[in-house]
Amino acid sequence: MISNPIIRFNRDYVTVSEIAQQLYCEYKLHLSIIEGRIQTPAMEMGIIIHDEVFKGRSVNEEEFMNAVRSNELVVATLPLMININGINIIGIPDAVVFMKGVAKAVIELKTSNRWLDRLFDNEYVQAQLYAYLINKLGLGADPYVMVVKVKRDVSITERLRRSIFSTAIKYLTSAVELPARIRFRDFTIYINEFDKSIEAHLRWALDYWLMRREPRAIPSVGKCAVCEFNDKCPFRAYGPNTNVVNT
Repeated sequence: MISNPIIRFNRDYVTVSEIAQQLYCEYKLHLSIIEGRIQTPAMEMGIIIHDEVFKGRSVNEEEFMNAVRSNELVVATLPLMININGINIIGIPDAVVFMKGVAKAVIELKTSNRWLDRLFDNEYVQAQLYAYLINKLGLGADPYVMVVKVKRDVSITERLRRSIFSTAIKYLTSAVELPARIRFRDFTIYINEFDKSIEAHLRWALDYWLMRREPRAIPSVGKCAVCEFNDKCPFRAYGPNTNVVNT
């Protein structure tokens, strides 16, 4: 008889967004679970923009499957879950583009006021893991992976919504060279093919949850200065009473 693995914090699941947070700073994720997550103004603004860009009508599973089968194009937000060696991996991508019943692209939105021209590892891996789940569930085969970096400005959400979907359709219906980066005034869209090496990141992340290693800190002045747990972290590169000047 094979027993289920013992997972940190007595969990029976790990989310894709948590794995992405591990790549940003695993110790911050560790503290957020112990201390409780703190909702920052930046997070709240990000939620508002996400909800506006990806707004749609709610349907049940049967209605969703009928829509995917009977329409040439469907854009949907849906939960994904697979089991790997007794651990449930759960994720909800911002959008999945279905064409003729097959998932062709994953779209993930990230808000930022500074880093529109750089795609960070945690952002890349999060979106790629959603595509990985789609593959494992048989919903598609190596879908394109799109990450949208946008300013935290609710006034651009309607224009952003139109641009995201028109760009996705353009790249899915024509022969284009990837990876691609499309720069707009207030946002940047990164498009990549599915990365088959993504399992290596997943194995690394699960070692923490399976308690094969302790959480690793990735301190930097920039990260630690804005971290909501910097007064509790022994690895911080910035103390809460230190003056920081942004240039």
